Amino acid sequence: MRRLYKIALISVITLAVLGSASLFLFFRDSHGNLSGSIPEQIDQYLSNQEFQGTVLISKDGKVIFEKGYGTAAPHVQNNTNTLYQIASLTKSFTAVAIMQLAEKQMLHIDDSIAKYFPDFPNADTITIGHLLSHSSGIPDYLKPDYQFDVSKVWEPNDLIEVVRNEPLEFTPGESFSYSNTGYVLLGLIIEQVSGQLYSDYIEEQIFKPSGMHNSMFETREGSQVAEGHVKGKTGPPIHNSASYAGGDILSTAEDLALFDEALRQNLLVSEETAKLMGTTHASKFPHQYGYGWYTQDVMGYKSVGHSGGYPSGFRHYITRLQDNELTIIVLSNEAKVNAKKINRNLTSIVLQEPIWYWEERF
Repeated sequence: MRRLYKIALISVITLAVLGSASLFLFFRDSHGNLSGSIPEQIDQYLSNQEFQGTVLISKDGKVIFEKGYGTAAPHVQNNTNTLYQIASLTKSFTAVAIMQLAEKQMLHIDDSIAKYFPDFPNADTITIGHLLSHSSGIPDYLKPDYQFDVSKVWEPNDLIEVVRNEPLEFTPGESFSYSNTGYVLLGLIIEQVSGQLYSDYIEEQIFKPSGMHNSMFETREGSQVAEGHVKGKTGPPIHNSASYAGGDILSTAEDLALFDEALRQNLLVSEETAKLMGTTHASKFPHQYGYGWYTQDVMGYKSVGHSGGYPSGFRHYITRLQDNELTIIVLSNEAKVNAKKINRNLTSIVLQEPIWYWEERF
């Protein structure tokens, strides 16, 4: 009897060990199907994913991979100079602009927005910092509840009116809820404080010092602009003005890499300010947000990043690993692309470290 008990116990332990090992292997991808140099592995991975868009990867200040896949428009291939509506990636630019003005002491992050919008409901309880970190509680006018028309031309003040009389979702500073409305307000604050149009300020104070000569707010004649696609067909029309300082910029992978390098070289804001932007100021599982960046632990590395997307068929994701000077830019003009998942797997390939399946999502 005792012998049978030992055999049964050993069998259970063996099955548990084998089960754990198989679980370990099943939920972790080492990209063993890829071969060759790291750029060759990246190319194989993106081809296997039938990726459409542009990828640029830089490490230690040098571009180690850049390539376009699929079509930008009929008979036009995507490449590293293709212009994309970068959607919410714009928020990082808006946040940098606010922090530049704070460094010049033209505003303070703890300022109540009542200083700028005295008639806005609850303005005395909401700060600029709350807007930056999506912790204001102001509803997002782009939520489906408001049936917002993204195809028409909008004035910034009209965007705010969509939710002006809606109740706050929570007490300012006590939670996180992504709000494009908050970033519209930030754009208007930039205009009030600087005395310039939002677009003019960004062009002069961020595009120009970063060397971003191919970024803009209105397309120029001859510009190669990507069309959004939804399941292979041209997506529904959307006008950039529908998101203003929350998503108005058109840019290229190469220009976004220049923006990243300007930040790393402290050409736009100080090192201290950059660290403040990358510090978590608001959270609600699974999200953590600083000022203009999601704050993340990516495969064990301290990182910041941001997503961007439009219903017209754009899906983007940027990740910036802080300690090892690695930046991965994924821009796609196909709605079915999971840009974040691709970004995470490209990080795994570059680092030559296996990735757990949940690391593709968070």
